[in-house]
Amino acid sequence: MMNFALAEAHEIHSLMDFIPGIHEWFSEFGKYGSTWLNGTPISFTHVMMTLLSMAVVVLLVFLSWNKFKPTPDAKLTPRTFFEVIIEAVHNLLIDQMQDKQKARRYLPLVFAIAVFIFFNNACALLPGLAPATDNLNTNVGMALIIFFVSNIAGIREKGFVHYFAEFLGPVRKWYGLPLMILMFPIEIIGQLVRPVTLSIRLMGNMYGDHAVVGVLMTLVAAGVPAVMMCLGALVVVIQTVVFCILSVVYISMAIAE
Repeated sequence: MMNFALAEAHEIHSLMDFIPGIHEWFSEFGKYGSTWLNGTPISFTHVMMTLLSMAVVVLLVFLSWNKFKPTPDAKLTPRTFFEVIIEAVHNLLIDQMQDKQKARRYLPLVFAIAVFIFFNNACALLPGLAPATDNLNTNVGMALIIFFVSNIAGIREKGFVHYFAEFLGPVRKWYGLPLMILMFPIEIIGQLVRPVTLSIRLMGNMYGDHAVVGVLMTLVAAGVPAVMMCLGALVVVIQTVVFCILSVVYISMAIAE
């Protein structure tokens, strides 16, 4: 019974699956190879969901354009929605970097990532839609951006030599040479692991949440999965916040003395 439910949930993964001939179209691309993660045929559902999320964001931005005011509206509008996110991200950057100028420099990047992740995660709450963030390809792209931005920011702030000299540890005397030899590869590995953990953490949580709701909808009454969807709403927000916090921490650690 469970295997049947899992199969049903896999077949109806998103609204794209209801498009006539979509599986045949995917199978044509699948002939060119399989995913290295689990060996399944290559699918572009995450690309379509990303484009859908971007279209929604662009529409909301268009509705908010030139409507920012000194005083907030009494009700939730696209403008106030973006203002809440901007304020939260800005406060997070200031708390971590302790510098308003640096916080403003990285605000557009972190804000864009927060909005992108939130709307893609929110697709998991809509029946028939699949979040693009449950695909490793989407998350690796964002994680690599944070990886390169943090390291380039550190090099620009401190200089190439001084930035990588910090990888040797706090002791820079001759008697600390064994510690420096040990610390340098550990720091390099730590830097390389960061985009991996960012990607897998977000993918695992979103894929698991979407899979559980999909299975429950095939096993139990219609009202029961609603409880999981309420918990899924928390997952949407929490995973957005976690990714942004870690991104800000990585950038602030790179530019901090």
